[in-house]
Amino acid sequence: MDSNMIKTRFAPSPTGFLHVGGARTALFNWLYARKHGGQFVLRIEDTDQVRSTAESAAGILSDLQWLGLNWDCGPQPGGVKNEYFQSMRLDLYNAHLDKLVKDGRAYEAYETPQQLAAMRMVAEKMKRPFRYRRNMPGRAERGSGPTVLRFEMPFETITFHDLILGDISVGGEEHDDIIIRKSDGFPTYHFAVVVDDHDMGITHVLRAQEHLMNTPKHLGLYQALGWQPPAHAHMPLVFNMDNTKMSKRDKTKAARAAAAAWIKQGHTLETLVEKSGIPADQLKEFLDKKTDDSRLAAAIGAALAVHLPEIDVQDFRRSGYLSDALLNFIALIGWSPGENREILSREEMLQLFSLETIGKTSGRFDRKKLLWMNGEYIRKRSIDDLLHDLAAFNAVTDYPIKHATESQQRDLLAMYQERTGTLAEMAENSRFFFEEPEMDAAAFKKHVESGNGRGLLQQIRDMLDSITDWSKDQLVPVIEKIIELGEKRGSAPQTLRVAICGGSVSPPLLETMCLLGRTTTLARIDKALQKTG
Repeated sequence: MDSNMIKTRFAPSPTGFLHVGGARTALFNWLYARKHGGQFVLRIEDTDQVRSTAESAAGILSDLQWLGLNWDCGPQPGGVKNEYFQSMRLDLYNAHLDKLVKDGRAYEAYETPQQLAAMRMVAEKMKRPFRYRRNMPGRAERGSGPTVLRFEMPFETITFHDLILGDISVGGEEHDDIIIRKSDGFPTYHFAVVVDDHDMGITHVLRAQEHLMNTPKHLGLYQALGWQPPAHAHMPLVFNMDNTKMSKRDKTKAARAAAAAWIKQGHTLETLVEKSGIPADQLKEFLDKKTDDSRLAAAIGAALAVHLPEIDVQDFRRSGYLSDALLNFIALIGWSPGENREILSREEMLQLFSLETIGKTSGRFDRKKLLWMNGEYIRKRSIDDLLHDLAAFNAVTDYPIKHATESQQRDLLAMYQERTGTLAEMAENSRFFFEEPEMDAAAFKKHVESGNGRGLLQQIRDMLDSITDWSKDQLVPVIEKIIELGEKRGSAPQTLRVAICGGSVSPPLLETMCLLGRTTTLARIDKALQKTG
């Protein structure tokens, strides 16, 4: 491999779904590597053995593949563990940990959580920040608490040049001796990330600004290990439009509120357990705010038919956003391609992307703009491409359209392409093609029960009953006659639409009736004629 080759990486923790901000980080790393003819590495940071799961790892890989962010080195699709999972690299970490101990740069510490809390209180009383140092008074004796390994940070100012933010300096008094090996024997994030980036030849670390103050710690480790650090660039965070950080807790908060409201209506916790499929102990922990597991939030939202705010890539997939539209949208959060460009192909992103055009301040996640952009992508897409998008959508949802034939799906895509913002909207609005529609009471009263509505509907029923060849050619002249029925032109088609679709809004009647078929159309008209009140 070319020693001068640029290598970037994306290194998520498999403790939940892929956050859309993480997807933006992955995209920028992918763009930078691809633009410079380099390599994009995917690494799974699963040293948190309590929270990391194989399910989450597989989900992250699936979401990255859906976005089209292919990696040159990393895990295999499906998430089978290999050398790009940190939990498989313990021998390497231990060898470097032993070296730091031998060189006198790392040492064992034994404080319990209670002892550390007491030490922090002492610092607070003295009105100074708590900084754990090797030579500080009051350190615990061997055996009094769990054994961890700490790195002795150099007591000196650390300065580095950030490729986005410029020069950053952190004084020696701000450093503390960070834990680099936990009591369970696994390395911490700070240590493993340094070893892995060096071992994998990463030349550029592009990550969110929330990691900015981690960089001096990592540079201290690079110095102690005698390694050349990679270049760093810290990207703006992703914020909601109300200037709050876009957090997974937005989703868990909404799920808790929905569950509380449902229980307040008189339902029991046991019923929610049954509806959601969440074990009772886990559900109680979630509602008591002892866990923020977004998977539990998603299960509650699905069980109660409540729309939770989209935070993870998986949420946007289920909401029917196209991968190209979401990728285009998140690229513009904190990055400006210039000339007010908004709709960008991957090729255009690659051509225009540079670190110099990434902003320093937080970007805003404008959901209205994303919805508009997704609609634009849907309208410009071919039916063949939309059919591929629909298959990916059906893989993570269970709307009735999932079970339609390819021919039916093509017809529906053609019907809704100009009138929908998301595939989920289309899937929901097209339910009446596959299920008996729930009648809109107001529309039924206005168009069927009022005036001569039933009389018009009976006339329409008689006209349609004579058609045996249920085709567009045969239906067109009949629909033209239906339009002329009644005192007010156009009232009869609305009466028919309410009868067969359940409401006053649907795709064009001709296409709707062709897809519904003769038997279903006539049966629904008969049911509407018999309906009272």
